[in-house]
Amino acid sequence: TGFAFSTTVIAYPKPRYVVLFENSTNNNGIWKSMTVNAINNFTVHLNKTTFNQADYGTYHLDITNSFGGSTIYVNLVPQSR
Repeated sequence: TGFAFSTTVIAYPKPRYVVLFENSTNNNGIWKSMTVNAINNFTVHLNKTTFNQADYGTYHLDITNSFGGSTIYVNLVPQSR
């Protein structure tokens, strides 16, 4: 069990991003990438293929550039059966 998430970002200049778990730690098991869709248009992709109980919670995707930033909160909860 895992998860995949992506979001589109419109920004100039090209943004930087970091993914932090709710306790402000990096989660090294998350695969991260950013693709360029068009001028000033990007998609940030997050993917984790192996997942355990400790991985549930809120992730913070912080996106910044020299003009400012935004935070996207991704809340992962166990799937109901």
